[in-house]
Amino acid sequence: MASPQPVSSPSWILSFEVKAIKTVISGVSTFWCSSFILPKSCINKINSLCGQFLWNGNIEGHHTARVSWETVTLTKDQGGLGIKDLHKWNLACILKLVWIIFFRPNSVWVYWFKEVILKGDVSNYWTISTSTRHSWLVNKMIKARELIYPLLKRRIGNGRSTRFWFDNWPPLGKLYTALDAGTSRLGIPKMATVASLFTSGSWNLSFARTDAQLALQIHLTTVTLSDQEDHYEWVIEGQTRVRYKTGEMYDYLKGVQQMVPWARVIWISYGIPRHSFLFWLVMLDRCPTRDRLNRWGLNVDPLFLLCNTHPESRNHLFFECGFSADAWRKIAHRCQLQPLTVWGDIILQLQRLLRDRDSRRLTLLAFQASVYWIWTERNTRLHQQLFKTPETVFSTIDKQIRNRLQSFRHANPRASSAMTQLWFLHS
Repeated sequence: MASPQPVSSPSWILSFEVKAIKTVISGVSTFWCSSFILPKSCINKINSLCGQFLWNGNIEGHHTARVSWETVTLTKDQGGLGIKDLHKWNLACILKLVWIIFFRPNSVWVYWFKEVILKGDVSNYWTISTSTRHSWLVNKMIKARELIYPLLKRRIGNGRSTRFWFDNWPPLGKLYTALDAGTSRLGIPKMATVASLFTSGSWNLSFARTDAQLALQIHLTTVTLSDQEDHYEWVIEGQTRVRYKTGEMYDYLKGVQQMVPWARVIWISYGIPRHSFLFWLVMLDRCPTRDRLNRWGLNVDPLFLLCNTHPESRNHLFFECGFSADAWRKIAHRCQLQPLTVWGDIILQLQRLLRDRDSRRLTLLAFQASVYWIWTERNTRLHQQLFKTPETVFSTIDKQIRNRLQSFRHANPRASSAMTQLWFLHS
C-alpha cells in the first residue's frame, strides 16, 4: 500500500509567514539582540520556532524544512529570503560594545570597564583572560577579540602606548602569534611598547632568523616615531570608518557570499508575494515533487499527475509536460516571448530580457503566475481530485494578472496603464 503524500502548505500562507517573520518575529528578536547579549541556546530556540512557523504555519510539533535556515538568512540577491541571522546579528552587537571601549573613552561605563576589568590600560584587552570573577557579558566580550582584532588598527605616533607584541600595528598582525613569541620572545619583554625598542636612533632588535622577523624589520624601516599620541582606527575592508554600523558589521561577519543571477527574476516590483515565494522554492528545486519524495524513501507513484506518462520532476513540471507547456505557450504569446520548454533555457531567457521596464515586469509577473497556477493545479488534482484543462488554467492566470495590474492603478497609474495595454495587445 502506497504511503500517503504530505500535504503542502499553500504558497500564499508561506509568503504571509515570511512577512510575519521578517517584520514581527525577527524584528522583535533583532531589537532584543541589539539591547542584550543573548545566550546561543536562546537564539537557537528562536530560530527553531521561526523555522517551524515558516514551513508549518505554527510552532507546535516538528516539521521538516524545505530550505536550510542558513540559506533562508541569506539576502535575496544571494538566493535567500533576507531574514536576519540572529547569531551573527547578536555577535555584531557584542562587537559594538568592544568598539565603544576603544572609541568612546568618556563613557562612564567605559571608564569603569577600563579601570576594573582592564586594570587601567585599554591595551590589556588583548591579553586579559576570561574568569569566573567576570560577568557572562564580560567573558563574551573577551572571547570576541579575535574577530575584532583585524579591524582595530593601531596607528603609531610616539609609540609609547602601543604594545609591541599584541597591538595590531604591523602588516603581520599580532606579532605574538606571527613570531611565535610563546616559544621565544627574542629578548623583548611581553609588555614592551614599540617606543621602548627604539633607542639611539635605531631599532633594538636581534638579527632576523626567519622570514617573518625579516618582514618585520623591513617594515620598521618605514616607521617614524613622532610627537603625536598613538591611536586606534576602525578599518573595515580597507576603509577607515568613524562610526560603528551594526548592519555593516553584520555583513562583514556573514562573509563574502556568491550572488545568484536569478534573484532579479524572482523579486520584482508589483509582483505577487505568494507567486514570488513559490518561484523561489521552484528555483531551488525544493517543492515536494514525486521524484524528490521517492528519493526520500516514500513509496509514491512517480508519474506526473498532469500527463500520467512521464516521471514527475521540477523540469518536467515546468514546462516539458504537454499540459503545462500548452498553458505556458498561451501566456508566452501574450508576452511576445518565444515559448521555450526547458527549465534552464527559460530562466536564462528571462534573465536576458532586453525590454523596457513595463514589458519586463509584465513578462516576469506572467511567468510567475504560470508557475503558481500549474503547481496549484497539480496539488488540486492530488488532494481534491479536481481537474482543469489548460484553457481553464490560462483563464485563471489571465484573470489574476488583470486584477494585479488594476490593483496598483492608484499608486502608479502610468505603470498600470502601460502594462495593461501590453497585456491586451496580443489577446
